[in-house]
Parts: sequence; C-alpha cells; structure tokens
Amino acid sequence: MKKIDSTRKNEKITGAFFIAASTTAIIAVILYNPVLQQSNPLGAAANAATRVSLGALFDLLLAISNIGTGIMLYPQLKRFSESWGLGYALFRLLEVVFILMGVASILAIVSLGRASVSMTGDELVSAQSGAGILKTMYAWCFILGPHFMLGVNTFIYSSIFFQSRLVSRRLSSFGILGAVMIFSGAVLEIIGIIPHFSPKIMLLALPIATYEMVLAGWLITRGFKPARQQPSDPFLSQTPHFQHQ
Repeated sequence: MKKIDSTRKNEKITGAFFIAASTTAIIAVILYNPVLQQSNPLGAAANAATRVSLGALFDLLLAISNIGTGIMLYPQLKRFSESWGLGYALFRLLEVVFILMGVASILAIVSLGRASVSMTGDELVSAQSGAGILKTMYAWCFILGPHFMLGVNTFIYSSIFFQSRLVSRRLSSFGILGAVMIFSGAVLEIIGIIPHFSPKIMLLALPIATYEMVLAGWLITRGFKPARQQPSDPFLSQTPHFQHQ
C-alpha cells in the first residue's frame, strides 16, 4: 500500500510540475511583452523594469519546473529504454540551459534600462545597441530552448508513452504531433521563414501547451497505466532494459 501511495504521489507531483511549466512560461512571455514588442527595448525596460524583472522570475520558476519534470519522469522512462530516458533528461536540461541564458539576457536589458536614465549622447546610443543585441540573444535562446529542445524531449517521452501505453495512445499521439509542430516551427524560425514571436509560431506552440496541461490532468487524476506489451518501436524494443509491469 505504501508503494502504491508513493507512486501516486510522484505522479501527482509530475503533473503539478507540468502545470507549473506551462503557466509560468505563458506568464513570463506576457510580462516580457514591453521589451519584446517594442523597437526600443532599452526605453521599454526602463519604463517597465519591475514588470520585466517579474517575468524573469517566472522564467526561473519555469526552469525549476522543467527540471522537476525531468527528475520525475526519468525513472519511468528508463524502465522502457534507459538510453532514451537519459536522452529525454539531457534534452530537457538543454532546454533549461537556454531558458536561463534568456533570463540573463532579459535581466541585462533591465539593468541597462535603469542605467540609461542618466545616460546621454554616445553612451546612450551604445546602451541602446547593447539592449538590441541582448533582445536578439533572448529570441534565439527562446527558439533553441522552449521550441527546438522542447520539441525533441517531448517527442522522446511521448513516443515511449505511445509504445508502453503508460497513458492513452490518443493522448501520447497528440503529444507526438505537438512535438513535431513546435520542432518544425523552431526550424522555420532558424531558417528565417517565420519571424520571432509571430502569431504563426504561437499557433504552432498551442498543441504542445495543451498537451502538457491535459497530460498533467491525466497524471493527477489517473496516473500511469500498467504497460501492456513490449514496444514495437526499434529504439525501444532493442534495449535490454525493458521490463513488463
């Protein structure tokens, strides 16, 4: 009974981390809006320093939540494929690294914005140029982390879910679709077809955000189902670490 209770507790914690990750990511982007949407990020940061700094705090909570999902999911995933479970954890960690780099860029813009109040002439022009560079750096960190790396790690764990049937195949299939869409969006951003922070990329990100919230609800209310069969997917079926539940 204690083992069952512990398992359900871990599943609920995992679901809570997914909810926290989705909500903090959305809140952070909304709070960053003055810097991201204006052509003068330095002036925007000076006028909305508290708001943007609060967005950075939510991004830090996002990083913590992502680490939490990595820690909580890894023991489940490695029972079916230790190598791909580790791959999920590493790609999740890379996502967090890019998030933290983006936070550092935003906070640097805030610092420049506060300091720019007393700047004039060439010094102000240099600060504006620096803020623009930092804004571009944040944009690329956002593409490489919460878009590219998120697509990869979500595809990995959703594929394992699909093969092991730890959750319903409809749900895991939706996760795979969401992962492919956000990964494709990141690629389109990298090659310049879709601009940063455009409505198109937000549309491509909607399925994966919805998936994480639905998955969170599933884990909290139902938990993982016992695996029914050995995965037929090559990268899972070839591993010697798979065990039936």
